[in-house]
Amino acid sequence: MAIPFTLSFSPWDLALLAAVTVMGTLLAYIPDPRWKAFVLGLPIPFTLANLSLAQPVGPSHALGMAVLLLFMNLVRWLHHGARVPIVAAIVVSEGCYLGIAALLNAVVPRTPLAFWLCLGMVIAGGGAYLALVPARPEPSARSPLPMAVKAAAIAGVIAIIILLKQVLGGFMTMFPMVGTIAVYEGRRSLWTIGRQIPVLMITAGPMMAAMWLAQTLLGAAVPLSLVAGWVVFLSVFVPVSRAQMRKAGPRLDP
Repeated sequence: MAIPFTLSFSPWDLALLAAVTVMGTLLAYIPDPRWKAFVLGLPIPFTLANLSLAQPVGPSHALGMAVLLLFMNLVRWLHHGARVPIVAAIVVSEGCYLGIAALLNAVVPRTPLAFWLCLGMVIAGGGAYLALVPARPEPSARSPLPMAVKAAAIAGVIAIIILLKQVLGGFMTMFPMVGTIAVYEGRRSLWTIGRQIPVLMITAGPMMAAMWLAQTLLGAAVPLSLVAGWVVFLSVFVPVSRAQMRKAGPRLDP
């Protein structure tokens, strides 16, 4: 069976490519792991990826957050636990994300019940992770890799994801676009960066719920539903992020 993929880039595809490249490149120059994590939690790539994909929010969007959490922890385990070089750890983890996402996107039913079950489990899982896994101070870091190299690497990854968006479905919106450069640049603080994904789960989860309600009950198109989603997201994200910043404590000097 042929793998469905697009060979052209829409205006939203190009906007996603440009915005994530800029966002990821700028994130590379933030030394404090707490602020790296904060930027990583902003759903700007998610927003543009939804506009690029142009599909109603569904179970695959919600499950994408769980697979993203797996990606982050797998990078940390491979690099810190198994002592795998960071680039190899990222490549292996991204391959796992793509494989799991493509498989689940093909089998998970696109029903309201499936969406709410997946979303509920993801939000509950994110809350449990934050409650059970304590924050801890970690050293700041910023690699000397030239900006042009970073930008080219990010753009290359995003271009591949855009080409595969029909295979990944909603999982495409949660692929670690900015996360790829975040874990590379923050390889000394993967605990702090990885802990931001549960924050995303309990903040982007309500955002997805608002989008689903706007799309299903009000007939809103994807762009308008994202407006409703951002209103709900910010109402949750601001207080949660402030609390997590306090828990993380001051950064450690390298």
